[in-house]
Amino acid sequence: MRILASALLAIPLAIAQQGGQTGTQTPPAAPAAPTAPAPRTPTPTPPPRTNTPQVPRPMWISGVVMMYDGTAPPDGATIERICSSNSAHSEAHTDSKGYFSFALGQSNGLVPDASEGRPNMPGLAGPLDYDLTSPTGATQDHPIPETAYWGCDIRARASGFRSSTISLAGHRFLDNPDIGAIILYPIAKIEGLTVSATSEQAPKNARKAYENGLDAIKKKKPDQAEKEFQRAVELYPKYAAAWLELGKALERRQQDAEARAAYQQALAADSKYLFPYQQLYQLAFKEKNWQEVADKTGQLIRLDAFEFPDAYYFNGVAEMQLKNFDAAEKSARRALELDRRHTNPRTHYLLGAILERKNDLTGAAASLRAYLVAVPNAAERTQIETFLAQVEKADQVTR
Repeated sequence: MRILASALLAIPLAIAQQGGQTGTQTPPAAPAAPTAPAPRTPTPTPPPRTNTPQVPRPMWISGVVMMYDGTAPPDGATIERICSSNSAHSEAHTDSKGYFSFALGQSNGLVPDASEGRPNMPGLAGPLDYDLTSPTGATQDHPIPETAYWGCDIRARASGFRSSTISLAGHRFLDNPDIGAIILYPIAKIEGLTVSATSEQAPKNARKAYENGLDAIKKKKPDQAEKEFQRAVELYPKYAAAWLELGKALERRQQDAEARAAYQQALAADSKYLFPYQQLYQLAFKEKNWQEVADKTGQLIRLDAFEFPDAYYFNGVAEMQLKNFDAAEKSARRALELDRRHTNPRTHYLLGAILERKNDLTGAAASLRAYLVAVPNAAERTQIETFLAQVEKADQVTR
């Protein structure tokens, strides 16, 4: 009955982006039959056209800020916009329950922090071309393009907490304004860093090479990117972020051994830098090195127990393969608890498989059913339905 395979438990390591819809053209109408000409009547003269200025369209954003345990934040949080070439810009405050709503760039009466400085338009170089104090952040002469904020993220700011971020990439004027939940995590419980402390110490020429590498990736020039990252770590061997990007570049070339060495160099430079752990456990997962997956996910979880729910999922897979079923169940349940946006419903299947191994057949059946409800068109649906039927039959026998 135990038909579980590790390939069935794997979640995709890259998320496909859904393309936009394309419009259809209305076919031209058939020509009408000829008719006798109607008698002429005087045509009234239309009033002269006036150039009525069009009101720039705003981009509305709404959502909720909540604590990692699902409760409302203890005090009001400030919602900030962060763009690739910009410092944080305050946009709105949450209400008493954590909800927020605002038009991007709108003046909401918020006093900017001293660190904000003069706001610049995201993604645009040069002086400010948009009036961010207008109701929509635009002017008649300079309407904000729909893609202007695609390089920006939204986060919350609250004293003593670290915020998750939500990307605005692909967000359009007429989209649903609700961007979902922003999660706050207590800083005191987090030892790991999503930004390496070594980056601030990098010399100017190393930082330039690193930035050139990132730019080459955006321009889809992998050879140049790899050379720039290599140059960055040669100039500054403790540049953890550059080692990380070099490892990714090598991994894209399927040079896994060299990539692993680069990730290990990143951790040697900064053992609290979180992302190399993530890359290393994903490499180990591809190789079915379950002990390495368990070790690296365990290290990541100890450094940051909140922001990497997928680490719990992979830890659960590894611990199950190692037959550590209690540890596997604990990780799977924690993965479900942290996945508040339900981005990985396959965790229900993982938990079902673990509970079946532990002979908790009722719980296993419930988890398998939850997965089939969450993913009604699952490619492996027939296989899982067969597994579920076997579990339910065995559960009836044991009662």
